[in-house]
Amino acid sequence: MPFHRRSIIAAALAASALLPFAAHAQSEDMLEKVEILLDWRALPTYAGFYLARAMGAFERRGLEVAFAETQGAMSSAAMIGEGKPYWIGSSSGIATAIGRAKGQPIKSLAVYYPKSPTVIFTRTEDRIAHPRDLYGKTLGLVPGSITNEELRALIAANKLDRSKIKETTVEWNAYALVDKKVDALIDYDEMAPSELIAEGRRITMIRLSDFGVRAYSLNLIVNDAAWADPARRAIAEKIVDAVQEGYNMVRERPGDAATHFSNLFPRLAPRFVDRSMVTVSQQLSGPPTGIQTHAGWEATIKTLESLSLLAKPITVDEVAIFN
Repeated sequence: MPFHRRSIIAAALAASALLPFAAHAQSEDMLEKVEILLDWRALPTYAGFYLARAMGAFERRGLEVAFAETQGAMSSAAMIGEGKPYWIGSSSGIATAIGRAKGQPIKSLAVYYPKSPTVIFTRTEDRIAHPRDLYGKTLGLVPGSITNEELRALIAANKLDRSKIKETTVEWNAYALVDKKVDALIDYDEMAPSELIAEGRRITMIRLSDFGVRAYSLNLIVNDAAWADPARRAIAEKIVDAVQEGYNMVRERPGDAATHFSNLFPRLAPRFVDRSMVTVSQQLSGPPTGIQTHAGWEATIKTLESLSLLAKPITVDEVAIFN
């Protein structure tokens, strides 16, 4: 089949996947309402959730989904651990394991990022390309972010002297780096770094996963008591399947995913969404999307234990649910 015909057909299929809710969903009064907590604001990282809603993946399973936001995976893990008002949502594998070791009643249902997407990013002209290059430099940190725990892991894994790195508190944006108030920032690759690259700025990224921080990242977690309740367990299983549909689009057709996500959130710069979505697609697990394994969790727990980041020993079965 000629390439242009394949492109036309692919576009048509993508469009049909996002038909209006009324075309394939149950009536509103028949839908089960559920609110999913996301650990940050609406960005391509969470496209699987938003696209699943847009394409009717939740509604076809009898769910009416709303999204709430919090500031960081540690916050999300704690709030879902409390179980009220949120009992299911996104977090990070590192935050999930750390939370479980603290006694938070949470478990992972799916892992979307099998390794950390976190990077330390700097201005290219400053020639900071290795963790040790941070000595004598100023690093901006966002209070409450899981990246702070990942930084601790990076420092321990590379036997760095933290006292030689100047640290300061910053907002969760790149202004401090652009304005040269700091020499480096830390964030997910597809977030602030992608925004700067989309603007044409030259930055260098130090990937934490390349320097010893090997652990599960973006995942879906559930409160223990909610999972023990048959009704809410059934809802959670439907959410897993629906979100998988959304992230399948991202992984298989990042261009289509970016187009639809931009339509949902026109405030975001299209060039940023395009680049960010490609990055997300490359980071996703699978197939199947969302797969988590005993080996993956064992490696995550081992990494965190070796870096003394867990309050007490935990097992894989304490932190994850496998079908």
